[in-house]
Amino acid sequence: GAAKTDTAYTGLNAAIDVVSEIKAKLVAAREPGVDKLKINKEITELKNQLVSTATSASFSGENWLYRDASSATALGTKEMVGSFTRSASGDVSVGTLEFDASTSVLIDTQDSSLGQLTKGVAVEQGTAVGTGTTNATYNLIVASGGTAPSGSTTVELTASTSDDNIEGMISAVDSMLTDLTDAAATLGATNKRISMQDDFMADLMDVIDKGVGRLVDADMNEESTRLKALQTQQQLGIQALSIANSDSQNILSLFR
Repeated sequence: GAAKTDTAYTGLNAAIDVVSEIKAKLVAAREPGVDKLKINKEITELKNQLVSTATSASFSGENWLYRDASSATALGTKEMVGSFTRSASGDVSVGTLEFDASTSVLIDTQDSSLGQLTKGVAVEQGTAVGTGTTNATYNLIVASGGTAPSGSTTVELTASTSDDNIEGMISAVDSMLTDLTDAAATLGATNKRISMQDDFMADLMDVIDKGVGRLVDADMNEESTRLKALQTQQQLGIQALSIANSDSQNILSLFR
């Protein structure tokens, strides 16, 4: 569970950074006189990076950021072990954590409306800003082999892209960024919960080992003192035998 959440969380954070960079590029494209085509080339490469990030964020055969053509069903709630409990009576129970992976899917190749970056985001632009009525829909990425959502325009720039359209794209990307941040926050909390439980179990194992040691391990100070006394006794015995042996030799020399 820790490895899966780590992988997805790392991928989400990387995606957030790239989407933030795309938003910055769109803001730069709003500047009068800027070369929109050059900026679009940079945005295209950033999109490629997003696809690479999403497709590579897999562990143990699971990818919570990308749904490819081989996945028959959409990503849903993922369950993972979050705690292990042993009561005073010896009963064991395992607690689980859940994460809704549908909120973290960046690219869905089968249903573009399920991907945070492939779905269409409705925004207000031009004269509709502030009216509460959306008049444009944008998606950031068209998945390989997939199609853009009906009525949605892919975020990309041409030399003739109007300022109103650029502002609408900025609003759409900003909305995607908010959704990604929310998903990363939820996943990060789950990841932290698993990490804390892992640390707690390691500390608990150390404490239990120490407690058992107090019951069965020898008192090293006492045993060390006892060993030292025994060694001293052995040395005194050897010295006594040596003295006795030398005395007998002295007595025999008198008869020579």
